[in-house]
Amino acid sequence: MQKLLLTCSVLAAALASACVFVHATDESGEHHHHAGGAHAAATLEARSDSHLTGKASFTESEGGVLVELEVHHAPPGWHAVHVHEKGDCSAPDASSAGGHFNPATKNHGSPHAPEHHAGDLGNMWVDEHGDGHHVLLMPDLTVADGPTSVRGRAIIVHAGVDDLVTQPTGNAGGRIGCGVIQ
Repeated sequence: MQKLLLTCSVLAAALASACVFVHATDESGEHHHHAGGAHAAATLEARSDSHLTGKASFTESEGGVLVELEVHHAPPGWHAVHVHEKGDCSAPDASSAGGHFNPATKNHGSPHAPEHHAGDLGNMWVDEHGDGHHVLLMPDLTVADGPTSVRGRAIIVHAGVDDLVTQPTGNAGGRIGCGVIQ
């Protein structure tokens, strides 16, 4: 019963993540996001003997920060994504990035739940080719300087799925990708 409940929680969170943001397409077929304001970015590099590569962008917009993450060469399946407190990816296992970014000292949870770390970005699906794309609007983050700014922090892709319940990490496993947000 506990496994069924956990599976349902993860699937519900994944479905909610898929419904967070709508892309607009112009006549050229290019996707455009209706967002503006301060911007930050990160280049993700492999950690913990993975081959993951990727990039992330953070754009302030009305209602929060639009986070867009793209990865390649990652293991297929669900992977937790978090903003971590330190912009340091120097350790081979990315442990140098510290814990989840949590300026309001809340419990870990789904990014769509009232109670969650500011850095809880949910789960990203990676297809059978190793490619994943994750987009969501995070109302608890900013790009501009301040206590909730993502600048100078790290974005981490984990080896496993975030169960969205286990404190304080979601039981997401090792850190397979890390990028400093600048």
